[in-house]
Amino acid sequence: MKSNNTENQAVIVEVAKDLKPYEGQLIIKSVDLNGNEFTYKTPNIITYGARDVMSHLLVGDDVATLKLANLAVGLNNTAPTRNDTSLANELLQVAFTSHTYPDVGQVEMTAILDFSSPANGQVLNEAGLICADGSTLFARQVYGDITKTSSLQLQYIWRIIFT
Repeated sequence: MKSNNTENQAVIVEVAKDLKPYEGQLIIKSVDLNGNEFTYKTPNIITYGARDVMSHLLVGDDVATLKLANLAVGLNNTAPTRNDTSLANELLQVAFTSHTYPDVGQVEMTAILDFSSPANGQVLNEAGLICADGSTLFARQVYGDITKTSSLQLQYIWRIIFT
């Protein structure tokens, strides 16, 4: 009797590829000049590139360039996939201004597009979590159009949860 070992191994590899030891959530808070606030929350897509980032960070390689450091915002609402390596139409990147640990196994990073942001006048609808090298995409998500103006501040809060 012939063994299906090769076929079984292929199935195991395919299943393992889809396991997600971490997940993410993007929270966008918009605040106008009068203090009115609107909050939008959505899960995000963690890219396959995040696996390489995590494997290097676990042993201390390239920490200066691979740590999560920047928020990228863009102008394209093409659905994100785990194969994404960049935003579909990146407008700009801003550094995260703070991070917290809201619970065990979670980290939350915050970046702000303030009232005087260079994004003013643009219709934003995609965001990415970028490593300090400025080019490695860890996560990406699209959201409903937000027209950024000088009367609107946007606070992006990106939470990564290790499951």
